[in-house]
Amino acid sequence: MPLSVSFSLWWVANGSLFTTANRIIQIGIATIIVLEYSAFLPSDKFKWNDDRLEHVESAVDYYLQSPTLVAVENVAKEISRQGYKKEELGKKILEFILENRMSKDLADQK
Repeated sequence: MPLSVSFSLWWVANGSLFTTANRIIQIGIATIIVLEYSAFLPSDKFKWNDDRLEHVESAVDYYLQSPTLVAVENVAKEISRQGYKKEELGKKILEFILENRMSKDLADQK
């Protein structure tokens, strides 16, 4: 067996492939949730001439302190374990994102 194939099998057998898929899903979901939340932050909190990056930084800070962080970690593990195919994987991820949008918190504060 070629070295690359045996290494690949070892990598999968030791959970590294699962861990990598889990992290990719987790980072992707978190990125979408944070960017969506940052787009809905009130503009009066930031001056228009300030760097728009402050919106994203504020959204990241909020995300890191929110229960959404744990929910994303848990759902990423579950989605990775299920082994969904492309279409179903995308559907499951989008459903989770829509159900866990942090921008709903902004609407509740008004």
